[in-house]
Amino acid sequence: MTAADLPALAAAVTSGSLTSRRLVDSCLEAADALDLLLGTYLVRFDDDARGAADAVDSAAARGDTLGPLAGVPLGVKDFIATREAVATGQSAVHDPDWRRGRDAEVIARLRHAGAVIIGKTTMVEHAAGRPDPALQFPIPRNPWDLGRWTGGSSTGTANGIAAGLFPAGLGTDTSGSVRIPAAMCGITGLKPTRGLVPMDGCLPASDSLDVIGPMAHSARDCAVLLDVMTGTPPREPSDDLAGRRIGVPWTLLSDPSRDIDAACLAAFRRAMAEMEDAGAHIVDFDLSEIDAMIAATMTIMIREMYVVHRDDLTSRWNDYGRSLRRIAAAGAIVTDDGYLSARAYARSIAATMRERMAGLDAVATPTWPTGAPPYQSNGGMPQEQLNLTAAWNATGFPALAVPMGFDDEHMPVSLQLIGPPMTDARLLGIGHAYQCRTDWHTRRPSPDPAATPTPVPDLDDGMDAGETAVIERMGRTLIQAASLFTNHPNTDTTMKGDRS
Repeated sequence: MTAADLPALAAAVTSGSLTSRRLVDSCLEAADALDLLLGTYLVRFDDDARGAADAVDSAAARGDTLGPLAGVPLGVKDFIATREAVATGQSAVHDPDWRRGRDAEVIARLRHAGAVIIGKTTMVEHAAGRPDPALQFPIPRNPWDLGRWTGGSSTGTANGIAAGLFPAGLGTDTSGSVRIPAAMCGITGLKPTRGLVPMDGCLPASDSLDVIGPMAHSARDCAVLLDVMTGTPPREPSDDLAGRRIGVPWTLLSDPSRDIDAACLAAFRRAMAEMEDAGAHIVDFDLSEIDAMIAATMTIMIREMYVVHRDDLTSRWNDYGRSLRRIAAAGAIVTDDGYLSARAYARSIAATMRERMAGLDAVATPTWPTGAPPYQSNGGMPQEQLNLTAAWNATGFPALAVPMGFDDEHMPVSLQLIGPPMTDARLLGIGHAYQCRTDWHTRRPSPDPAATPTPVPDLDDGMDAGETAVIERMGRTLIQAASLFTNHPNTDTTMKGDRS
């Protein structure tokens, strides 16, 4: 039922050839079969979704004018406020009254366009780190291989779309949290230009970096969602690649020390050849600053994340998961000078990249250097891999992840398209044109509902109890020291209030 694209589903509901109630029920039936296995939902809105679907069907029967998402079910990351349930950031540490009964602005716009919000999807705690089996939350699993990581932090939206639990949804992206799970689950996801999509009603991870982004099977569907989210009149993305100029950092991607998987790089070369055959011009692009770009994003992110959680970390350390509190502890030791230097570098490199991209329609890289890794003692996310997504968050540039094939272990690999600010529609057009010529985005996994996947290893597997205790003690001491001895005047913003 969810194989059709969003415009086709909405058109069918509007014409009466398909009811929204039938579409919602089919999604809920899929969730009944697969959710316990995949860890997609944090909370389902079955009754509310059916009621909303019935209202759409009644409007269609009356001949009312319906919106571009008429009756289409969407999954929403539990970082974004919906009236049905308070956003928790999938954490025991949250404000139970934050925006209670109120939608985020993007959710209100999606509902006005006819969308049905079917439930809140899983994520990693407050959009940081890795799944922790010690926490009482669902563990997300990749529908292509249940023993592998989905990518994060928009885990449930990605694996739910891939497995057919709903046709599209929303994630958030701070250093790759839309694009990485989109890549690893074989779907499409956009990190919009910073500031393009309203953030009202989204919990903060890192206030300078966070964006809400659409996730779906195709770039065309992401374009439909983005138009609604931004209040833009609907536009059909271009399917023409002729004359497009695509910059590729071949020196970076061909460097053996960067450990880009051979199958991933081969898929990327094929994608570039496909674009070239369609009339695009592939030119070399200098991305020699990528390490500094990644460092700027990560410095800003961990410092701002620490500021968001500083008071609660001091008083409720043990209520947080280990992954988040260790990241926050690292943020506690970022100095004001270090933070401000990272912000200044981000502005400078953004200007440099805008100038360097002049005359180009996009820059292309793999989204991630490999397919999804197996869950293992390092938490299922090898930390030494080249973070090709985080490089672009500090700049505020838009970036699109689209499927481009599979690796040697039959896991999806992904193409990332990046452009200067406010070129989101252009990137979606290039992605759509590529998808008109390939079928990677139409491939679907077939997870076995009766499967019994192996347990996910504990975060601290491979460390003895003494090592774990030292890490925890040092982290807590850093948080306490930072709270006692510094006021952090340059980052002590009212981030929680900014999005209330």
